Amino acid sequence: MGRLRGWWPELLLGLTTAVLGYATTRLTVPAVPREEWAGAFAVAAGLVLVGVRRAPWAVLAVESVLLLVADTVTPTGADNPQLAAGIALGFVAYRTGWAATVAGLLLFWTVTLVNVIDPGNEQILAGGAGAVRLVMLAAMVTAPVAFGRYLRGVRTAARVAEERVREAESRRAAETLAARLAERAMIARDLHDILAHHIGAIALRAGSARYAVQHTGRTDEAVTALGELRDTAAHVLDELRELLDVLRDPETVEPAAGQLEPEQLIRDAEQVVREAGVAVGTTMSPALSATPLVLRTTAARVVRESLTNTLKHAGPGAVASVDIRVADGALLVEVRDSGPERPRPALPPSGYGLAGMRERVGLLGGTLTAGPTPGGGWRVRVRLPIRENT
Repeated sequence: MGRLRGWWPELLLGLTTAVLGYATTRLTVPAVPREEWAGAFAVAAGLVLVGVRRAPWAVLAVESVLLLVADTVTPTGADNPQLAAGIALGFVAYRTGWAATVAGLLLFWTVTLVNVIDPGNEQILAGGAGAVRLVMLAAMVTAPVAFGRYLRGVRTAARVAEERVREAESRRAAETLAARLAERAMIARDLHDILAHHIGAIALRAGSARYAVQHTGRTDEAVTALGELRDTAAHVLDELRELLDVLRDPETVEPAAGQLEPEQLIRDAEQVVREAGVAVGTTMSPALSATPLVLRTTAARVVRESLTNTLKHAGPGAVASVDIRVADGALLVEVRDSGPERPRPALPPSGYGLAGMRERVGLLGGTLTAGPTPGGGWRVRVRLPIRENT
């Protein structure tokens, strides 16, 4: 059944040609005698077309033989083989190269001339009227070649376009993967610095507790230091879980500069874009300082990337706002801009920075949405859940 389904276009073409060809031989035309053999040649020429898509040259050869035989047996029997041979020549031009196409054209031109120049009618192409007939005959013979080569060119162009689309998609996927890996490496570096900070604090508080017990005898100071040590250790466990989720091969992580406070990163990004001509207003909730450092660092990275995109796409004269707050057990970040002050050509989005932000936020169990605003600007929203210490 599947094999028959693949043949249905050729079957339809062949049967339609056979039926219509046979019907024309049954019509009564004044001064034209009806030939019984003409119907047989019409049906045979149509049925041979069933194989034209898979073997166009063989079908062209068989149709040419039918045309010559029909021209010899019956005067009106060559019409349908002539049409079928033209269809076969079009398929030859569509499916083969120029050498096979030219050979098929010469074959079709030869059998057509034999069909036209019958014995006793050699002067049909003589004189001015003969020249006009010859030009019309040449146009009729070459038309299938022109049509077949045109369809071949369209098919080739479509295939090249599809290959370019696939290459562009592969390149885009590689860039997105590179962005995700780079973001994971950056998160690992950030978490490494955060853990080093917390572990240093643990060592300091443990030393304070030991000193208080051994040298001052003030157990209240030791208890306080131990409580702070316990809280810091809980923070370390949380940060360590995040680190284990994103840690990559250490050889892929390049050395980075010392860890900056997230609030300072936000202020620095704000200052850079403000100096470039973008008005920025920032609102940070006082509760931000109580959230885990890894969340604050991620929020700072998102703000910096979003403001960079604002500078790139909206340009000088735009107005941006940054809102960072804590609500419903999550750290919420929203960066909005007004869009370009004057209409300007849109820059092609690479998706690299946005992919990196999504990767970073997703690794921390958060969500990121980005899209245009009704006023023509752009908005980025991030929600980072805050995990409670146990």
